Amino acid sequence: MSNLAQALAPTCLMSTVMRPKATTYTKPKTALPIIKTLSLQDFNCPSTRPQFLKEMRESLMEIGTFYIKDHGISGNMTQGAMKTVQDYFALPLEEKKKMLIGNSRHFRGYKLIGEEFTNNQVDHREQLQFGPEQSPIESFVPGCSPNHEGLQGPNQWPASTLALLPEFQPVILDFMAQLEALSHRLMEAVALSLGLNRSFFRDLFGQTPYYRLKCAKYPSVSKQATIGCGAHKDTGFLTVLLQDTVGGLQGQDPKTGQWMDTRPVPDTFIVTMGESMERLTDGLYHATVHRVLNNTSGHDRYSIPFFFDPALHAQIPARISGLDQATYPRYLHSGEDSSDSEDESSFLATKSRAEAQWDAMVESLDSPDLENTITREGWSNGDHVFETVYRCHPEVYSRWYNREF
Repeated sequence: MSNLAQALAPTCLMSTVMRPKATTYTKPKTALPIIKTLSLQDFNCPSTRPQFLKEMRESLMEIGTFYIKDHGISGNMTQGAMKTVQDYFALPLEEKKKMLIGNSRHFRGYKLIGEEFTNNQVDHREQLQFGPEQSPIESFVPGCSPNHEGLQGPNQWPASTLALLPEFQPVILDFMAQLEALSHRLMEAVALSLGLNRSFFRDLFGQTPYYRLKCAKYPSVSKQATIGCGAHKDTGFLTVLLQDTVGGLQGQDPKTGQWMDTRPVPDTFIVTMGESMERLTDGLYHATVHRVLNNTSGHDRYSIPFFFDPALHAQIPARISGLDQATYPRYLHSGEDSSDSEDESSFLATKSRAEAQWDAMVESLDSPDLENTITREGWSNGDHVFETVYRCHPEVYSRWYNREF
């Protein structure tokens, strides 16, 4: 059995990795940072764009999280998506089992409560997962083809489920399409906030970004005996989250280790950075450690995170070199793209500074999948995504990929 196989176990969740328990701090409690609410309309307007980028940069440098409002996705769409998810989870268990994730080579489908772990604790939730609706790669052969090629394919749509929920498929597909468009727009803003060309991440992500939509139900329990979802960082680039009004999501202040309630704010999405963005910016932008407390509200809690990443075939540089470390660099005053005359390859090059820090970084890695897929020259996004989901869904691997456990 390979060293990698020995390390693998169902100890994480989709788009997350197992992480050590949250650090215990002895510092006295201090005032927690405020999670800003930003308006996408301010980014769209040239006169207010510099202030938007300033506040976005400040948020991502400080905690890695902000709320976004005026995002262009209607209330009818978000409410319809939430209701559709609630209606699905209300189906009889036997009906939901027709979409078990183990049926899908592409890691799409239903996951029963208690089948995933984070920080060696059972996550107390049901899950349903979707991805881009695509045709599978017919030439894919397990063990011969790159494993990430097996991720491409359709979602599961059982005929009996569609008969019971006629709006299920069209609502989910429409919601994903709108979230993809929003995510592209947010990544344009992230690029400008870093002093890069507006199209930097769109070019990096390619024509077919890979994304995952997770729908989760956290049933209410009588006592806080377990945890809804253990502390972790998302592994990718960008997460856009829709949550209901129940609450329970918390983020960790990177400076003090204190937990902050990420309370539901009407008509907003929560936006967070993942570990790939944290590494790409050399730690300038934080990937937020977050968790979900067990739900004792008396009402079931529902959330729908959307994980947005580059195309599976994309090669990601190890670092974006030459980033301005100042909180408010000069370019934020204009809100304009960095000069097109600059050689954009300079942003992609792995400079000697990053190379000198490489060994120290690898030694400190607590994300085994990233350790196995990143090189000094960068990493394959497909390999990275595959190693992430490999750990989360062993039933899929053992059935479809002939992998040893």
